[in-house]
Amino acid sequence: MELRIADCGFRIAHYEVSVNPQSIIRNPKLKRSHFRPCTNNFGKQKMNISQHYKIVAMGILLLLPISAAGEQPTKSAGRTGVQAVTVDEPEGQILSFHHLAGATVVEMRGTKLEPRASTRMKIQSRPGFTEIDINAGEIKGLQPARRFGNDFHTYVLWAVSVDGEAMNLGEITFQSGQPVSIDVTTPYQTFWLMLTAEPDFAVNDPSPVVVLYSVNQNAIETSHKGLAVPGKLLYYTYYSQYDTSPGALQPEIPNELLQARKAVELASKAGVLASPAREGEEALPDELRTRQTLEQARGYLQQAEKAYRSGADSHEAAQFARTAAQVAENARALGLGAVGGIYVRQMERDLDKLRAEREKLAASNQQTNSEMATLKERMEKLTAELENAKQGGLEATARAAETEKGLAELRRTLEQSLQQAKDQNDRLRGDRDKICEELRRQLASLGQLTQQGGNMVLTLASDILFDLGSYELKPVARENLAKLAVLRLLLFPEGDIRYEGHTDRLGDDNFNQWLSEQRALAVYRYFLEDSFGHQRGLAAADQRLTNVRQLLATNYKSGASGREQLLKGLGETVVGKGEREPVEDVPGASERNRRVVLLFPPAQVGNVTSICEAAQSQR
Repeated sequence: MELRIADCGFRIAHYEVSVNPQSIIRNPKLKRSHFRPCTNNFGKQKMNISQHYKIVAMGILLLLPISAAGEQPTKSAGRTGVQAVTVDEPEGQILSFHHLAGATVVEMRGTKLEPRASTRMKIQSRPGFTEIDINAGEIKGLQPARRFGNDFHTYVLWAVSVDGEAMNLGEITFQSGQPVSIDVTTPYQTFWLMLTAEPDFAVNDPSPVVVLYSVNQNAIETSHKGLAVPGKLLYYTYYSQYDTSPGALQPEIPNELLQARKAVELASKAGVLASPAREGEEALPDELRTRQTLEQARGYLQQAEKAYRSGADSHEAAQFARTAAQVAENARALGLGAVGGIYVRQMERDLDKLRAEREKLAASNQQTNSEMATLKERMEKLTAELENAKQGGLEATARAAETEKGLAELRRTLEQSLQQAKDQNDRLRGDRDKICEELRRQLASLGQLTQQGGNMVLTLASDILFDLGSYELKPVARENLAKLAVLRLLLFPEGDIRYEGHTDRLGDDNFNQWLSEQRALAVYRYFLEDSFGHQRGLAAADQRLTNVRQLLATNYKSGASGREQLLKGLGETVVGKGEREPVEDVPGASERNRRVVLLFPPAQVGNVTSICEAAQSQR
């Protein structure tokens, strides 16, 4: 199996979970979707679990490349930047299942990591969800997950949407060495399936160790077949680095306990949890919550270990172990959010340092200029005295020599002052340029960065933000916009941004105009909601956000009434250009023409852009 990796940005998450450990294990048909953060409960049974996402930190992560399955580093890692993983296997297929039609038989085939493994399943669209049923007898050739490395203890089934969002459907469990049937659900209608080796059942993102994948159905005899959808078998994950050194089997220890131990271990290495709390510095609320969540997971693990050692009911040990794994995975994810908050705080400190250095440099330059003016005045006076002495004859020879000696000393003093000022300026500019270059690099990584009429222009490709013909932001788009939101607050804390939507020339002109407006509004809404989260301009933004949400809630044909007035209420902040301003002059589809453009205002006094521009002008 070949895995192709690409860096894609970052994700932010905050989980609030209320767990009753006694309600987790008793039902053997418990669906993993009940544990899944950021998804709805689509199973037939309910649990006492409350899950809620909210943004707690905006971080910018350096993205690290990962290697192919079977070649990962042998050192356990926490959570790195999000990665795009492409599973390149024969006949791999994305399928779209007929709505409320009969059952479809789908085959999953083993990758090169597990070529003898396979399974079949029945997939059927139900009202509100899609049901996936795998009979235990159909699961063949699966070896213990431990064979893939020390970090792996189980297998997890994933449904992956066409845009690469992977949903944990559930764990493939074993009893007496034999797999157990699994009946799960997903809200997706169009997706592909994969089975991965994982450290525990509660992971939020898949590992790169893919052992089974769904294939084209042409060879399967069935009355109902899913529609084959073109596209790569691609998914996104934060958890890409695991210990793949050979792991010894531990059959005497319950697998639930092994999973819990590994989940807590990995969580303790994730983000801010990888280092102890910093002495003398107040912890951010997000970091404090992260450490508390990890301690909660450790507490459940201790209870599981105690129940196991005492020989108590195996169900009790399993309950606490699975609760520990679940809470540890939440702590693992929270670790990333806390890192983001720390990064933002450090960036703000860097900017404060930058401004202080600029003021120090300005004061130093002013002092140097004053000293140079004084020295120049003295040199001119001494030069005049020297000329007068030379004209005065031999009797003035001694005085002339004294004056010339004074001039030489002044020249040396002036040269030393100039060199010291130059060295200090070079040092300050070097520090400043490093920060400025990093800020520019982070901003340019999100799109095409240009200058236009005093404005800084960032062009975002619509194909990254939206599906074709849609104005709903994709998950990856939200990650990129979250990163941009941090830079916006740092670079332009008070400035307004203009949002322009553009389409290609494919389709109806009026629809393209409407779509360009909707896409610009979708991006604008994201930043308005982000501003709410940062407590900036809530009162002023409230009516604008209400108008934007109302505009986005209307469809193309029925939303004309009052639309123009609502758009006018936004002024020039959001503009739809339709197909009127193409980047390339082509009649039909064009990826370059489908875009959203952000025009940042001219640099304001005191922000980092003016500092960086000042640095350039002084060279």
